[in-house]
Amino acid sequence: MARINLQKFIAEHYKGGVTARDVIREGVTNSIHAGAKTISIDLSFARQASLFGDDERNVLDKITISDDGEGFTQENIDYFDEICTAHKDDIGGKGVGRLAFLKYADHVEIRSQMASDLVEFRYTPDFTLDDVRKTAATGRLETTVTLSALKDKINTQVTKLVNSVCDDFRLLLFLKKQAGQIISIQFTHNSKQPFDEEFTFSGDSVLAEKTRTFEFLGETFDCYLFRDEAPRKGIVAMLCADELCVEEFQISKRFDICRYFISITSTYLNRCSNIERQKLEIPKTEAEADMASPISRETLMPRVREECLAMIDEAAEGDIDAYKRANIEKLKKYYPFIDTKSLGGEAVMLDADEIVKAYRAQQARREDLVIEGLEDGCKVAFDDISHLASDDLARFIVHRALVIDSLANMPPESAEDVLHNTILRKQSDGADIRENNVWLVDDKFLSYSNIYSDATLARIVREVGAETETKQRRKPDVAAFFSKDNDGRPNKLVIIEFKKPGADIFENNKSLVQCRLYASELVDRIETVREVFAFAIVEIDDEFYKDMKRTGFKDVFSLSERVVYDDFVIGASSDIPLHLYVMPVTSLITDAKARNRVFEEVLRFNTDRDVTPEEADRRNRGEHV
Repeated sequence: MARINLQKFIAEHYKGGVTARDVIREGVTNSIHAGAKTISIDLSFARQASLFGDDERNVLDKITISDDGEGFTQENIDYFDEICTAHKDDIGGKGVGRLAFLKYADHVEIRSQMASDLVEFRYTPDFTLDDVRKTAATGRLETTVTLSALKDKINTQVTKLVNSVCDDFRLLLFLKKQAGQIISIQFTHNSKQPFDEEFTFSGDSVLAEKTRTFEFLGETFDCYLFRDEAPRKGIVAMLCADELCVEEFQISKRFDICRYFISITSTYLNRCSNIERQKLEIPKTEAEADMASPISRETLMPRVREECLAMIDEAAEGDIDAYKRANIEKLKKYYPFIDTKSLGGEAVMLDADEIVKAYRAQQARREDLVIEGLEDGCKVAFDDISHLASDDLARFIVHRALVIDSLANMPPESAEDVLHNTILRKQSDGADIRENNVWLVDDKFLSYSNIYSDATLARIVREVGAETETKQRRKPDVAAFFSKDNDGRPNKLVIIEFKKPGADIFENNKSLVQCRLYASELVDRIETVREVFAFAIVEIDDEFYKDMKRTGFKDVFSLSERVVYDDFVIGASSDIPLHLYVMPVTSLITDAKARNRVFEEVLRFNTDRDVTPEEADRRNRGEHV
């Protein structure tokens, strides 16, 4: 017999690696093939020091799989020394699955107690039949595979692993039950994770809500619909080979009425499964299909989705419609500018986030077509450019509304901190420059830039901040922005100072003086600045309000609480106007919401307009006039 380099064979056939799920699936499959009725899986965890040795973590240390099947008979032992055996061809065996054990663990121990013999051996890449120890012994029928010295020490999530293994064997256990054989898989673990330490998945409790068969390009596909109640959610199709799950096809991640799980089998899928049964080698596109693999993913997956949704609709009338309505309401609230009709008739069957993803891809295609048309000198309709611009503006307005709503729902005691970080990250050193939200203060500052986006200005702000802290014995809690003149020089500043709630009238008045002094220091160092807008975000009680009115502050119209302002001149020559506004957080948020509401009403009017079928079709294809 020709010899085989097992180490190289394993490396070539398990390039994608092997997981705990893979080895458990292989062990349980072997148990079922051996006629087992009860299968036990024990997940043993141990404490391990972290990489830097300053902490410990609980990692999966050992996996033990036991069953009451026929065990290691002499015939099974003889075949164990052969790769790609054929004795399990009729039940889907490939003859290589046990090699996954060697890829996953350094120590693989086999112990099989049969009626009158005990078989024990360690399985290694150099295994021969001479390694098998066989002694006369009687006892309870049990075969155990123990994997230890695992090559990857990870903090395995028990809930996810157990649920995945149950999904892998759901169909097989159901079919065995149909044939009169009840199989139970029992899980135990010591991980201390929030999952039952003992859990049993029995074929007796597996029920198919519905079955369905469909023909596609000469191949027959059988579908089995299973249902898990909430809080589990989603719709997933399991593409199976030899009744075992090989590949998951997510139809919906967000479907939250329950979880629908559809197992799909076919002789075509059996043929497409690779030898390790880890993936389906199906051509991606029609162009890649051939006589050996005539069906591509490009054509099969839409049909799979269609059949799965039809099954759900028949088995539980109303579930899909309810989810569809919830999706539409979500889109209306967060993405009212998306016309789902332009994305295809089945758009509402997808998750809302999938619809958004499809919309963004569609917008990118349209923009590419417009740019390509302009670069090629083609005539591009102004309407096409206008649509792109209006869609961008619509997204901006809706996202502004979400920011405002989030701020409005903040507890009063944390609103100041949250608002500061929303406008500009607190105590920023300029290392993380982000898009600012200074529009919350006033829309006329939309074009203003974060002060840290300019190296020179950032240096000046840091210097003034340090000097202010030294002189006033406090670190200024401010956000600063600027605009430029036609020559690219800073000409206007916006300074926003945040005052912690709960200060008395003396502290509040002091903060106004400090704000003016801080602004004056800045304009003395940035000589091109000709105007400054300052906003003091502070609580205004009756006493503070009366005092400001007595010193010349004037009322500003506000939809909620009091807002006052006064004009000053600052700078070395006292010739730079400073417009100082004083307002509480709640007023700023309320006024921002009112300003944005105007845009939202215009947006709602535009999105409610009827679009002609011809226009929708043309926009969907991204065509020019």
